[in-house]
Formats: sequence, structure tokens, C-alpha cells
Amino acid sequence: MSGETEGRKKRPVCIAVTVAKQDGETVVFILPITTQPPQAARHALEVPEIESQRVGLETHVRKWIMLDEVNTDIVERSYVWDDRKPLGAFSPAFTAKIRVTLLALAKAGAAKLVDRTK
Repeated sequence: MSGETEGRKKRPVCIAVTVAKQDGETVVFILPITTQPPQAARHALEVPEIESQRVGLETHVRKWIMLDEVNTDIVERSYVWDDRKPLGAFSPAFTAKIRVTLLALAKAGAAKLVDRTK
């Protein structure tokens, strides 16, 4: 985008939650997916190969969903999504594992929100 000082690269994400606000906007809570192994102090879930296949990601590369940093954005005003079409969906069992782990981290204060609307 014009005026930016940093480069961008496409990154797959896991949308954990969407919330419709009263003003009609949709807030999304986004979990980054990375191929970089998490540092020891970070909280992440490794994406099994079959789950990568289900969502249309490369299966020969290990991936992790970062659970201790949750990005927030407004769908209708977002400038970061070139393509909003879903790649696929994780299985109900893996989705439940993401949800349970994320909720536990949030309750323990170990998951921080990062506002990407600014």
C-alpha cells in the first residue's frame, strides 16, 4: 500500500472467531500460521499433515498455529486481505483442540490481542 515502509508477504491464517458488532462491522480474531518453529516460551499447536491437506496448504512443510498472539481486524475495513476466500477448513476435532487450547491460554492471561485495524 502507498506509504508503507515494510514489505508484505501472503500468510495463511486461522480465523478463530468472528463477532458481528451492532454497527454492522465484523470483528475477526485471527491466529497466525507459520512455518517457523515456535520459540520455547511461545504457545503454538503444530498443524498435522492431514489438516494441512484439508485446508489446501503444503503438506511437506511443518506448520504451527500461534496461540499466544491473536490478531484482530475489521473485515469490512481491512486492507490486509487480498483474497478473503477460505482455503478450506480444519476437522472438527482439530478445531476443538485449537479452541480449547486458546481459551485456556486466554483465561491464564497468556494470549495477547494485537489490533490490526490501525
